[in-house]
Amino acid sequence: MKQYITVEDLKSLSDSQKQTLNSLWLPAKYDRAVASVCKDVEKDIYEDLEFVVGDIALSHGTSIILRRLRLADEMVKEDHEMPPENDSTAEDEAFDMDFDDPGDYFMKEDCLPLFNIGQLISFLRNTKAGQNGFSIGIPPVNDRFEQNFTLDDRFGEVAKSEGLADLLFDMIKTVL
Repeated sequence: MKQYITVEDLKSLSDSQKQTLNSLWLPAKYDRAVASVCKDVEKDIYEDLEFVVGDIALSHGTSIILRRLRLADEMVKEDHEMPPENDSTAEDEAFDMDFDDPGDYFMKEDCLPLFNIGQLISFLRNTKAGQNGFSIGIPPVNDRFEQNFTLDDRFGEVAKSEGLADLLFDMIKTVL
């Protein structure tokens, strides 16, 4: 079963839905997120980079900065990488223009969350759709007829889907 929404799910949102999602998202340490990283300024080409939030900081009291969590092995390797002492060509090499690492810091406004099922439920509860409460119907494993998850409000069934994460995200899309 799908546990998280994906970058492809986020691409189905309109620009205004993405802005609303970003403005309502309060990032926390260990959240999964995706950043839009510029790969070519001249051609205006952007690439999506999935990462885990390692730290959150405020810049000038208004901008939220997300620091990417790195594996300990990556950090040790980067800190202790030294060029060989007898390598005379190291100084003569030109700057590598194909350097791909976008860095560890991203502006929150350039990122979107990749919520897990629990975060989707919590987010939905805090929206207009969750004000009156809702219930999630989970089908039994051995039921041969109905294999869909359902979302019901006090008036009845609101939505139905084969995947719980998809069901919750579809409901969130309607309120963004």
